[in-house]
Amino acid sequence: METTMRLLPELYTPMKVGPITVANRLMMAGMSAGTKFDNYGPNDEMIAYYVERARGEPGMMAIGATQVVPPGPGEPIRLGLYSDRIVPSMRKLVEAVHQYDTKFGVQLWNGGGTEGGRGGTLISPSGLPSNVRVVMGDPTGRYRGQANRVLDTDEIAQVVGYFADAAVRVADCGFDFVEIHAGHGYLISNFLTPLFNRRTDAYGGSFENRTRFLLEIVAAVRKAVGHRISVGLKYNGDDFLGEQGWTLEESCRLAPLAEAAGADYITVTAGLVGSPKLTIPPLYEPQGCYAFLAEAVKQAVKIPVGTIGRIKDPVMARDLVAQGKADFVCMGRPTIADSEIFAKTKRGDLEDIRPCLAECRGCADEHVVRGRAASCVVNPRMGRELYLTDVEGTAKDNPKKVLVVGGGLAGMEAARRTAFSGHRVTLCESRAQLGGQIQFAKMIPGRTEIGDMLPWYERQLAKYGVDVRLATTVDEAMMKQLAPDVVFVATGSSPEVPQNLMSIVMNAANIEIMMLDDLLEQRLTPGQNVLVIGGDQNGMLAADYLSEGGRTVTVAEAHNHFGEKLAAHDRWYLLNRQNAKNVRRVKNVHNVEVGGNDDVWLVTDAGRELLPSVDTIVFASDRRSNRSIGEVAEKLGVKTIFVGDAKDVTSSEIAGTIFANIAMAYDAARAI
Repeated sequence: METTMRLLPELYTPMKVGPITVANRLMMAGMSAGTKFDNYGPNDEMIAYYVERARGEPGMMAIGATQVVPPGPGEPIRLGLYSDRIVPSMRKLVEAVHQYDTKFGVQLWNGGGTEGGRGGTLISPSGLPSNVRVVMGDPTGRYRGQANRVLDTDEIAQVVGYFADAAVRVADCGFDFVEIHAGHGYLISNFLTPLFNRRTDAYGGSFENRTRFLLEIVAAVRKAVGHRISVGLKYNGDDFLGEQGWTLEESCRLAPLAEAAGADYITVTAGLVGSPKLTIPPLYEPQGCYAFLAEAVKQAVKIPVGTIGRIKDPVMARDLVAQGKADFVCMGRPTIADSEIFAKTKRGDLEDIRPCLAECRGCADEHVVRGRAASCVVNPRMGRELYLTDVEGTAKDNPKKVLVVGGGLAGMEAARRTAFSGHRVTLCESRAQLGGQIQFAKMIPGRTEIGDMLPWYERQLAKYGVDVRLATTVDEAMMKQLAPDVVFVATGSSPEVPQNLMSIVMNAANIEIMMLDDLLEQRLTPGQNVLVIGGDQNGMLAADYLSEGGRTVTVAEAHNHFGEKLAAHDRWYLLNRQNAKNVRRVKNVHNVEVGGNDDVWLVTDAGRELLPSVDTIVFASDRRSNRSIGEVAEKLGVKTIFVGDAKDVTSSEIAGTIFANIAMAYDAARAI
């Protein structure tokens, strides 16, 4: 196969970045170390994580969000560069990564008030919480109203010194560069943004004053490290807050000042915590959504300028460089979805790259929102690279006959992973196409990209020789004929009417009753006034689908939250979409009653509320696992493994999600 150096030559043009020369223009964005460190720095898990991605030799790669200011009492503990204690373990990490031809660096960072609400009193320019929604009076802001400590001018000088000292430690460890993180509503970003910087001294007010802190840090870092290593800068091209925020015009003004202060490159990012456009854009944003910001900044400087934000396709990366919109392209989440993305790109195996869905229930959501170790919706090895090494063909000398019943994501993953090991695998799907509920999910407005997994799985199944049989229903006779050693039951789940709401079906004489799967699969046409029963991920997405075309939609949810199984960033965009349309959400609904005249009543703590003119009710709450073929397999004495919705669709906050179903199937298949 042609190498990417021929397919995408613009990406493989060397680039001078201060004192270093970078071999190519495709970079691994600074990614947080998550929980993969201890009091003495990187642990073996963290080293394995970075080494696996370094094998593909991106031009540059960085450890993200590394603390430079010693934490105060009660503050979250992060990987930190505020003590020499970290140097030995960092050197070990650098040596491991430098086996490969990539330049390795560290983001210098202080979160300012973004950690507010998690303990501790954190520093900020004006004492405000670093959440747009809180500061602007919206009570839905996640970090609710914790005031932060205002830095005085002496402390500002001290923080500048912390950045410089941290940069020296980075150089002493053998890294190639540092990147000063000044975006996303963190400490430096808050100094830049008028909404958060209300100071009246030399560090607030005018553009010159608001940029002073950042430029002092750049100059101090440059002076401290000289030309031992490169000095990069990452800042927002735009906060997307209008005049209250940092704007693209100001970004272009700042760029030459940063260059003069000593920056060797600039990475242009965007967004704040709680801004209309988020720092980690979900699948509702177009791919390459922030590239126009880098393009504008690039015109103002001679140093390289990079872009980041929903760029998962190396061809798009090539085009951005070739068209002069950026000098280099950073990828973050795509390197989580496929740790071999750089190696596959270099080889030209572009169709083999497992696509990032930007459906961040596993990575950004688990780590940023829930404070847990990051994983990945589509890559179950993410975070377990040290312990789980996948070696192709380990079972080829003693293969088992494996039957997978069901061709949704869980079934396809079970088939892919067992075939990868060398087992002889047959996958049977009762429908005429693979995909299961993903075929429905990609019909939801703004979520077509969910379907990107399907062609990838189809190619993988073909690559590893899986016998795929579509429009095939497995019964006892067929199972006897195939005589498998192992059966994976991946037959999914079906929607059902909750027992306490059966009266709706009985009493609704002229109201059309629909089940969610039938609505989507059969492309049924509902009426103009729709009640959706169920406000978790399925009901919320159904409501968005139904509200297209001007329908009035009400969502009735039994619990106190909507879309709890959705990734937080997805939910934020989805709520905004619904709010702009005729969608009303009602939580804590204890009962739904239908009267003799087809009057529909919602029963909540506040009493009974009449919903006038409901002509369609869609059930999108309860689901039951489809397990009958598993009982047949067990009766025949075949080793039977339930995966995906067929195993569990209700027991936890992630049951029934893409995240849970792929991971469950991967772990079970790997054990065969």
